[in-house]
Amino acid sequence: MHYSNEQLIILFAFLPVLMAAITAAFKLKQVKGPLKVLCLSIFFALFVEIITRILWLLNKPNLFILPIYVVIELGLLLWMYSLVLNSSFLIRNKVWLILAFTVLVACDSYFKFEVVHSVGRIIESAIVIMLVVAYFYKTFQELKVQDLWQEPFFWISSGLLLFFSVNILIYIFVNFLLLYSKELNHQIWVVHSFLNALLYCSYSLALWISPKN
Repeated sequence: MHYSNEQLIILFAFLPVLMAAITAAFKLKQVKGPLKVLCLSIFFALFVEIITRILWLLNKPNLFILPIYVVIELGLLLWMYSLVLNSSFLIRNKVWLILAFTVLVACDSYFKFEVVHSVGRIIESAIVIMLVVAYFYKTFQELKVQDLWQEPFFWISSGLLLFFSVNILIYIFVNFLLLYSKELNHQIWVVHSFLNALLYCSYSLALWISPKN
């Protein structure tokens, strides 16, 4: 079976996720708190990447996995940033926030597994961007971090900010692009795959430079 260059890029874009998962497995016993939650998020992402690519290679639909992935991914990120920010609001309300988000995603997904579910992804992107901005604000206000280059959550937050800032634009227009141009749609997902690769490279770097307990 012949695959285009764009399809091959998308297919092998899971390699940075695999690299991050190997790093997470190596560092799992050394890290604690929010970085341990990050490890769980990486393991879950690798599992989803494997399943979706197997279904893709078998020419089976895999879009039904996206709503499940989005809910769990956001739940893990909320958990992680509630610990990083030490936010009483997030600590108290993260369960209710993720339950409300689950209901919204379920409504968006109902009887629509043949399209990309953009509403949940857009809202997730907006929430993650707010969490990251809150982290940067807190970090620069407190001035407790002496070397940003050696701060794991600087790299994690930078990767998340880049990924979800572009991601929110992709999901606003994705269903229109599906109708407008198949070639342009493939190119958009190549960009998405590249940014996803950068995100998981930032995860790997953050775990690698994380201090020992």
